[in-house]
Amino acid sequence: MLLSVFVKHLFITINRGNSYIGERGEFMFDIKKYYNTYPYTGYMGYYAMMASCFCKKSYVRVLNTVNQPLDIQVNDILMAENLKIGEFTKYVKFPPNSYHVLIHSPNGNLLFESDIDIDYNLAYTAVVSADEENKKDICILMVPEQKVHNMTSNMSALRLANLCIDEPEVVMSASDGTILFSDIKYGKVSCNVAIPSGRYTLQLKKPDGTEILDHWIDAAPYMHYTLFIVGMKNDGSIKIIVPEDGVNYLDLC
Repeated sequence: MLLSVFVKHLFITINRGNSYIGERGEFMFDIKKYYNTYPYTGYMGYYAMMASCFCKKSYVRVLNTVNQPLDIQVNDILMAENLKIGEFTKYVKFPPNSYHVLIHSPNGNLLFESDIDIDYNLAYTAVVSADEENKKDICILMVPEQKVHNMTSNMSALRLANLCIDEPEVVMSASDGTILFSDIKYGKVSCNVAIPSGRYTLQLKKPDGTEILDHWIDAAPYMHYTLFIVGMKNDGSIKIIVPEDGVNYLDLC
């Protein structure tokens, strides 16, 4: 595997409109977009809110989607040791800054070295993935989580990340045929789609309708989920993993 110094930042609709699906399946768009809304409590209330909202922190976890164990170091912090394909680290808190990343194989060979930038008040998943242009190389995709602040109590938020190296484009639908995500290319992440909370069988397909796999999910109210497609179709290792998004519980504004 070749040494890479390439980092991709996937700031996908982090401050752009989020897509929604209504109860009848029609698409809508969130006009409030990404921004928080606050009640007006006068000048002193505004000042107190702003003083408490200047978050000097973010959180990062690492997901390995390449088929070899990895040791991952960020500055002097050993984030992961022998992290296997499909495995996540816990979130680690970082002040906003630029950080140096080293990725080694368990026997000490350097596979990747580069810098990443961490902004404030965000939760990231740093995805170690095959490079889009050279599949024998690796890269890091910095995927920030996005939170829908105005969901009603009976709604959940989903988004889809295509990290399957031999599926260049995928579509996902519910079992009733409603298309939730389409044209999700390799290395890309969709925007949030809001669905009524509940249990779903999700069907992952090729653009021509050929079925790839089914995935069952129990979406809880108010919760955000990212569905990561990992592995390879050709060797049967393809699967969807759905860890809980950090925006559900981390102390972010």
